[in-house]
Amino acid sequence: MSEPPDPLRAEEAEALFKIHGVDQRSPTLEYAHPALGARPLVLRQDGSTSAAFTPGTSTVIWPCAFTLGDFLCDATAAYRAANPGETPDAADAASHGAIVPSTVAVELGAGLGLAGLVAARLGAERVAITDATPLAARRNLDASGCANATVDELWWARAGWRRGRGPRPPRRGGPKSGRDAGDGGDDDGEPSSSDASDSDSEPAEPEDAATAEEAAGALLATLPRGAAPHVILGSDVCYSQGRREMQMLADTMAALMAPSRTVAYVVFEDRGDGCWGTLNKFWCAAEEAGLEGDPTPIEDVEIGGKKREGEGRHNDSERLLLRLTKRA
Repeated sequence: MSEPPDPLRAEEAEALFKIHGVDQRSPTLEYAHPALGARPLVLRQDGSTSAAFTPGTSTVIWPCAFTLGDFLCDATAAYRAANPGETPDAADAASHGAIVPSTVAVELGAGLGLAGLVAARLGAERVAITDATPLAARRNLDASGCANATVDELWWARAGWRRGRGPRPPRRGGPKSGRDAGDGGDDDGEPSSSDASDSDSEPAEPEDAATAEEAAGALLATLPRGAAPHVILGSDVCYSQGRREMQMLADTMAALMAPSRTVAYVVFEDRGDGCWGTLNKFWCAAEEAGLEGDPTPIEDVEIGGKKREGEGRHNDSERLLLRLTKRA
């Protein structure tokens, strides 16, 4: 006589196929939230059992995308409830993390495009979903039926985007900065051996590699009125990269942003593979690029002046919401 199935063992077995609570094997994924209505977003991925799977790339979902989607949906629902019947201002809504009909948004390093598609489904005027390898996002956009979004190829991880900036400026007064304290650099600002390894590991760049301003300018020209977006989105874009790549990301964000208009929301997760060091490098790079902001643990994020309700996502306790604006 066979034993009845053990729900606990089945749950444990299912967990083995997930990374921090998301399934990277199944061919399709669903994202649902009351703010999106009854129809969930359905995404295709080339999971680890697919012949098209490429480890560590945009072919699969990564955990922070769901958390960023939740934040956008929660913030938008709260903003709508607090401003019924009003014509909302997109810049004000962006400061709360909300998407309104006049919002223009850009997602960086989109992968499957979940966060950008959520913004589109929430009713943004336009969403530009970008990645260096945009095939997966383009496929999901086509299936979504969202006419208010596009998928664009955008390379921000190119060494050429630092060309011509010259040496790093001296440290500001006060305590030793995170860059100098945490990345192995010398006090005189000279690159350390870790910086050299960052450079050595980068592929040779083409002579015509675009600067951050040039690449961002080409994307900005496609947006409504050629203006900077109100919202920039990023999930799992900081994980275990080097300092130079983080500077490229920060430079790209800064080139896309406008003071008093654009707010960037990035969800970061500590996965124990050097992530905190990378986050430190990103914050230092962001400051150098003219950005400022604060990291908030996901569990402490407030929506409409109150902490978010509900169970949240698996491993949210290891995630931060980074909120960045550009200095005038």
